[in-house]
Amino acid sequence: MHKNNVRRRRKLGSNMPETVRIASIVQKGVQSGRSSYVEMRALGRLTSQNVRAKAHTVQSSLKKDDGLNAVLKTLPMEMYEGYADVLTPNGNVRDDKLDALLSLDSDIVTCLGVIARERSKEAEDALRELVQERKKFVDALRA
Repeated sequence: MHKNNVRRRRKLGSNMPETVRIASIVQKGVQSGRSSYVEMRALGRLTSQNVRAKAHTVQSSLKKDDGLNAVLKTLPMEMYEGYADVLTPNGNVRDDKLDALLSLDSDIVTCLGVIARERSKEAEDALRELVQERKKFVDALRA
């Protein structure tokens, strides 16, 4: 089989096996207290892909000039950042920082789900605030 066809099928299929693999790697890293930048970047990539799909669903129901549209466009790239920054230079996982980052990301995804089901001004404002809070948190991690 031609290489491009295999790659295309892999992209069209579910990313559940990759999700399970990354979750297993991260769980092992948290238990041992060590991880690598490659593993954490993979976690960021997977998070970004999943949020991109959810944001695209919400965007399809919005008007083009909607202010929320700009937030949703930049959200996947912002979700990619931060995971490699929870590691110390020698590869130790800072559990408290990882927990805080995962909590923020969980709240953002929950907000996206609420917006997809029922569009409310409160949910949109909460999403904007969470994205800003996450941005500040990632900037503090890098400092």
